[in-house]
Amino acid sequence: MNEFERHIRAAIYASFRDQSRSPSAAEISDALSASPEEVSSALRNLAEEHCLVLVPGTESIWMAHPFSGIETDFVVTIGDRRWFANCVWDGLSILALLGGQPGGSLDTHSPATGEGLRFEVSQGTVRGPGIVHFLVPARRFWDDIGYT
Repeated sequence: MNEFERHIRAAIYASFRDQSRSPSAAEISDALSASPEEVSSALRNLAEEHCLVLVPGTESIWMAHPFSGIETDFVVTIGDRRWFANCVWDGLSILALLGGQPGGSLDTHSPATGEGLRFEVSQGTVRGPGIVHFLVPARRFWDDIGYT
């Protein structure tokens, strides 16, 4: 990752943190006073390096872990702000990164029953309806990151 790509990555995470969404390639271009071609190339490089995931066939950011650039069934709430995560792991990570005090919650559903599930984090403690089970070992996440 070169210096320009680091700046792009920082702009992406700042947008998720501050605006609860991913920036468009045009917004990144404007913010960094860079050409659309430079931004496009850098986004593709970052995706190849597994620093982010682009929506297939586009320059739109699908994932910049732990954040999701698209709506998902994993909704993180801190105060009056919301973010989308890609999975429970990512949702809890957003809470760890941004939750602070008093904390926040992650709402999703059981893949087996469809029942709503809420995990609450307060003062560094996670409270939820049960355990979290990851069907795919972490070392295999990138085999199919869209599914995992």
